Amino acid sequence: MHTTLAEVEIEDLPRFLSVFATDGRRKREDHGSLGAEVLSFTDGSNRVLVLIDWKDEEAYERFVSDPTVPPTMAKGGAKGRPKLTPLSRTGRFPA
Repeated sequence: MHTTLAEVEIEDLPRFLSVFATDGRRKREDHGSLGAEVLSFTDGSNRVLVLIDWKDEEAYERFVSDPTVPPTMAKGGAKGRPKLTPLSRTGRFPA
């Protein structure tokens, strides 16, 4: 599994979530996404963090090289390209 963290500035959270959950979901699934989680900042800024799990690194690479992805992000109100950081999940612990 390959995980990425995306940080992106958005215009409006409800608009972003609406497109992320529909058109964006289809795009991610087409390229091998296993799921995603969106986190918003509590400081009132229009930024979100998105954790996306991919089948493998190749699935992620196909997604970021797909020319139809940026227009879908723009439809959701993304202001520019997200900052993408590859991650490795190294542990999960109970409360």
